[in-house]
Amino acid sequence: MRVLFVCPVTIGSGETITSIHFAEDLLANGHDVAFIASRFAEGFVGAAVPVPVDVLSEIGSDNFRLWRRAVADFAPDVIVFADYPLMFFPLGVVPLASVPGWVDSLTELDARLVTLDHFGFAQGQRTLFLGPPQLGLGMLGLPALPDGMEVLLPCPMHEPGPVDGRLGQPFRYWDVPFRLPRGLKEQTRSRYLAGEDALLVFYAVPNWAWRYAEHHRITLYDHMPELLADFFAGYEKPVTLVSVNNGRLFTGGGDPSLRIINLGPCPKADFEALLFAADLAITDNKLSISIGKAICGFQASAVLKNSFSVLELQDRAEGTAREVVRRMERARMGSVFPFDAFPTVTPKDVEQIGLYRDNGLPEGFLEVEVFGGPETREKLLSLASDPVCRAEQRARQEIYVERLGRLPTGEAVLRGVC
Repeated sequence: MRVLFVCPVTIGSGETITSIHFAEDLLANGHDVAFIASRFAEGFVGAAVPVPVDVLSEIGSDNFRLWRRAVADFAPDVIVFADYPLMFFPLGVVPLASVPGWVDSLTELDARLVTLDHFGFAQGQRTLFLGPPQLGLGMLGLPALPDGMEVLLPCPMHEPGPVDGRLGQPFRYWDVPFRLPRGLKEQTRSRYLAGEDALLVFYAVPNWAWRYAEHHRITLYDHMPELLADFFAGYEKPVTLVSVNNGRLFTGGGDPSLRIINLGPCPKADFEALLFAADLAITDNKLSISIGKAICGFQASAVLKNSFSVLELQDRAEGTAREVVRRMERARMGSVFPFDAFPTVTPKDVEQIGLYRDNGLPEGFLEVEVFGGPETREKLLSLASDPVCRAEQRARQEIYVERLGRLPTGEAVLRGVC
């Protein structure tokens, strides 16, 4: 089989990384693979798999010509879009789907068309309004899929078992449970920790999240070091938090007892080594592909969220959290709002997207309030150090992973499609 992957996203790596794992599976089974990718995505592909990559630019007409040439030269049997609906987003993707004639040109192809659907955006044509209305983060028009396009559902993220009304075939793109190669966990930990008994926390912030927050002047990340120091205050061992972000996101403030290391975007192998070598993985994105992966390795995992309006937090928040809320609102009124995926996705949005409906994945991570103060501290410290708490979460993760392990691989599913 000859498989061409299309990865045009410019501000998020999750969909590209899924495609890379998929490609590794295909290569291991003797298939031919090539990529068409944005310059941002190409950085991850080139560091992971030795395959041809045609790089898309910011000029739509050039991309259309490159597309035609790449398809003609490689002659794929299957074209796999990392996530077809994302190609129609107004930001964060190189222009290709928006070029007049490109969508119609898909009907001329001999190759089978396949899209990965990470979040449920490919479940049907509809309009989503993301974020609180006062910020005007935007309306998303999700397109109808081309006739005959197959939908594959990457797991982790989706429920491995049947879900009424869901379109597509769930599949797994790696062996589970995930384990680091022998010695890599200790090697990774020694790179960041001063002593064997220290606590290592991993916190990834995707490219799109800090960019949106910066653009809309939502200053939560400016104050996150203080909140993180408050979460781990009083912990009896040294705490080091390593964050993959833009390389400078969490600076200033905080507390000497919490050491924060900022890393820029890194290769897939280094990212996953950190994710699974840590004692605790946290995110502020309930839809995070990384937190789905963490569950596959039985990693202790927590999601920071906000369930309350600024008015409710005036009564509920205390100490550091209360001060952070006040500063955020002073920087931009309306910037404190309920979110499940900071800074663009509210709890209502998650329900509308539908990914977690009848899905066992959320049972595998702990949800805590980012402005929760002492209650959040107690929950995170218990998850980090209490054997009973960790064992209970692992038992829930094992239920999901057991179902995931029964799924066919992406390579097997593609053979069925062809």
